[in-house]
Amino acid sequence: MAARLFRGLGRRFLSTPAAPDFAAPTSLSAAQALSSSRITLDFVRHGVSGRRLDAIATETAPVQERWTKALQVLVAAQAHCASAFGYPATSEGVMQYRAHLGQAAASSGADALAELKALDSDVWAELLLRGFALAPRPLDAEKARDFAGRVAAAAASASGALGDELSAKLAAIPSDAPDRTNAVLAVVQRAMADVQMDLSGALGYDGDDGYVQLQAALVDHMSDPVVAHATSAATHALCARAGIAAPQ
Repeated sequence: MAARLFRGLGRRFLSTPAAPDFAAPTSLSAAQALSSSRITLDFVRHGVSGRRLDAIATETAPVQERWTKALQVLVAAQAHCASAFGYPATSEGVMQYRAHLGQAAASSGADALAELKALDSDVWAELLLRGFALAPRPLDAEKARDFAGRVAAAAASASGALGDELSAKLAAIPSDAPDRTNAVLAVVQRAMADVQMDLSGALGYDGDDGYVQLQAALVDHMSDPVVAHATSAATHALCARAGIAAPQ
């Protein structure tokens, strides 16, 4: 009897017309920010996201490619969480969600802010542990600014891996290549990752493990004005050289 009732309710639910779309949120309350952050951590720690990170840990691809895949896993987890709170499950929706998350953190009380920071740290620690069998290695603000400045200088240079070498690789991509924009973007991203890996050793983040730990450590400093400006300058310089629009 119960099973028949459940099946009947399921059929009625599934046959119900979809409700009109709601407008995307314009902000998050502290309670919503905390809830969504806990859900994202649970996805990464206990859900399919964690299993995808476990799979990355078994791969032998270059570390830059594995790091990109790990970030894609995290973005997908955030997209699923954000959609449950009314945001579009797109890259733009995730960006909007993260912006509102930051605003909620800035306007929350001390206790909520501390918990939000702890949850964010736990997410990145889980990503490092599951995807790369590594622990976090924090980076102080001055070193983060120095590193971002070095990357920006390399991007602005007419020579080196992000100068003439990158230009040669871009010129080798046929103008009529299918999905040329994505091919160009992949070349730019790989060149940027190679330069970052070369520079990371100067900060004591050596080899594949150091590269991954540094990338995760830099996340804590992306709101720093100096780091943000240098990162934006590097991105715009490389996109201009590649002839593609810089991401917004």
